[in-house]
Amino acid sequence: MTTDVFIAGLAALTLIAALIVALTGKRDRREQRDNDRSSMG
Repeated sequence: MTTDVFIAGLAALTLIAALIVALTGKRDRREQRDNDRSSMG
């Protein structure tokens, strides 16, 4: 029982971590593009 709960918890954490990384990755890319434009201008 404990192993099933432990595995389920790890799966949930991995899914949440993947979503956070994806969201933050998009934000970082947008910020980098803005910084590049400002430096070029």
